[in-house]
Amino acid sequence: MKALSVIMVLAGLSSLVPSMAQNAQNPQRLRARVAAPTIKNGHPTDIYILSANGPTVQFVESRESQEVLQQMDSAFKTLYIFETADFVDAKVAMENRKYQEARNKFHALVNKYASTLSIKDSLSARAAVYELECAMRMMDWAGVKGLAAKFPVRGANLSPSAKNDLEVAKIMALIPDKDWNGVKSRAGSFLATKKNATRLQQARMKYALGAAAMVAQDWNKALDYFAEALVLLHGSDEELASACVARSLDAYLCMPDVVKFFENPVVSSAVESRKNNPEAVIPDSRMKSRPAPVKEAAALYRLHELMFPDRKLPAKYDGFAVSYKHPAAVAPDQAPAQPQKKQ
Repeated sequence: MKALSVIMVLAGLSSLVPSMAQNAQNPQRLRARVAAPTIKNGHPTDIYILSANGPTVQFVESRESQEVLQQMDSAFKTLYIFETADFVDAKVAMENRKYQEARNKFHALVNKYASTLSIKDSLSARAAVYELECAMRMMDWAGVKGLAAKFPVRGANLSPSAKNDLEVAKIMALIPDKDWNGVKSRAGSFLATKKNATRLQQARMKYALGAAAMVAQDWNKALDYFAEALVLLHGSDEELASACVARSLDAYLCMPDVVKFFENPVVSSAVESRKNNPEAVIPDSRMKSRPAPVKEAAALYRLHELMFPDRKLPAKYDGFAVSYKHPAAVAPDQAPAQPQKKQ
């Protein structure tokens, strides 16, 4: 097995100067965990990489050691690279949902660690994957298209999950081109064949299929895809989950029963009242006559409020907001009688 064919990013303490020539007197040392027949009988152990130019790895066996050793990368059974401090910093930004900031930092890391073959296969590869993920989280499909087209790492050097991520990205990259036939065929094939796909990967494919169904004006199919994506996400991607709700509400807005309901003066009056009173709703008599699509959309609007209280939906959906009455909001004269206490 080639030296860096199995890569696992663990945790980071140090940073790397890619070549010894940059700091020959005191090169920084990148901590890694390796297994090689010539090092401690092949048992996993830590080393400190000084340089990884081409197929040759120069390292020491302890942070303080001055005895420089050298191995061909093919001599390693595995080599697990620990994350560098700047890599950790970029991941923290991503975890805090500062996706543009994290995206910029990962892009810098891709370039920083691309100058050496072995490091390219590890930190640069991981940074490229994370940069692409940030663009996916931002739902910047044009940006995803550009990153996927110029992805700097060979697919053979990626983990199975990362390979799936890259394939998903390439399918999502069809969206800005409006290649809806390509989306349908490739997303459908992905879902049918990638049995090891994560829930997030499946959800993205469902969202893409929902977007294609919207273009085809197949509103019910679109609703099914967005609902399936929402369930699969299970909180893993708030941006996409919020988009699934919004696109579902767009589908409802196109349905004839909803259009007719929104044209009613009582509904439009309640929407106008909502500008000054966020709790405004249509009268009970009109609430009872809501068409089924309006009821479903109103409940979905309320679900979005509960899931994402800091994400206000556009005003075009206010007709659904005034068409929802919380079950607890029962008038006093309609409240169920309280059971009498036993004497």
